[in-house]
Amino acid sequence: MRDLVQLARPDSVAEVVALVGGFSGNISYIAGGTDMVIALEQGPRPDLVIDISRMQALNFIDADIDAIHIGAATPLSTLAEHHVLAAKLPVLTQAAGQVGSLQIRNRATIGGNIASAVPGGDLLPVLKCLDCRIEVLRRDKTTTIQAFDEVVTGLGKTSLGNGDIIAAITIPLQFGANRISAFGKIGRRRELAIARLNLALLADYDSSANRINDVRIVAGALGPVPLRLRSVERQLRGRTVDNTLADDFLQALTAAVDAAIPGRISQAYKRHAVMGLGLDLLQRLFAREFSWAGWAKAPA
Repeated sequence: MRDLVQLARPDSVAEVVALVGGFSGNISYIAGGTDMVIALEQGPRPDLVIDISRMQALNFIDADIDAIHIGAATPLSTLAEHHVLAAKLPVLTQAAGQVGSLQIRNRATIGGNIASAVPGGDLLPVLKCLDCRIEVLRRDKTTTIQAFDEVVTGLGKTSLGNGDIIAAITIPLQFGANRISAFGKIGRRRELAIARLNLALLADYDSSANRINDVRIVAGALGPVPLRLRSVERQLRGRTVDNTLADDFLQALTAAVDAAIPGRISQAYKRHAVMGLGLDLLQRLFAREFSWAGWAKAPA
C-alpha cells in the first residue's frame, strides 16, 4: 500500500511560508492539477501537497504602462479571454487559448505550465519570446526574480528547489513602438494535443514603411527547452514585408529545424511542417496573403 500524502490548502502566502519552513519532506504544489495524477504515478511521491488553487494573491492579471503582471495560479482560460492581454500581447492569449480543451484551460495555470517544463508546452516559447521575469518565493523566505532560461533548465527540469514556489510572472512592454505578435502550433489533434511544433513571434513593425524593425522568434518542441531562432530573426530584421521576405523566412525556418534536430526521425516531418506553420503565422500577423513558390525549393 502506498504511503498517504499530506494535503494542505493555505489561503495566503504567509501560510505557505509557514508550511514549508517547518516541513522536512518532499513538497509539491498543485493549482490546476492537470499533471499531478501522472506525476504521482511516474515520479517520487511528495510527502506534502500544497493546494494553492484558492489563493487569490496568486490569481491576478495587472497591467501598467511598462509591464503585465500575472499571478502564477491564474488559469489559462483567464489569460485566453483577457481583453487587455489580447490587445497588448495577442501571442500569449492565442497560446493560452490553444492549450487542451476548455476544461483543461479552466484548471491549468501559467505557473504550472512553467514548473512542468514540458518541451511541447504552448506557453513556454511565448514566455521566452516575451522575455518574461519569474518571481520565485524560496523556501528560505527570500524572493528572487529570474529570467525564463534561469528557471526552465531542461526537459521537465527547473531550478526550483524543494518547497520553492513560482509566485508571479512579469512581462515587460518595452519591445518596440509598434509591437505585433502571433502564436501557432501543430499537434496530432486540436483539442488534446501536445504540440509537435510551435512558434511564437514578436515583432516591432512599422506599418507606414511596411518594415520590420526588430523581431524575436522562439520555437517549442525542437529540443528540451524552447529555442530562440536567431538565424531566422536575421532574415526578418530591417526587411520590407513582401513575398521575397516570406520566401527567405520559410527557408530560414527549415534550415533552423535541420540545425536543431539533425538526424532525428522527426526531422523530415518538422522541416516541412515548420514552413506551413511559418506561412500561417506571417499571414495572420500581417493580415495578408503571400504567394510563395518556395515549396519546390524546400529541402527533401
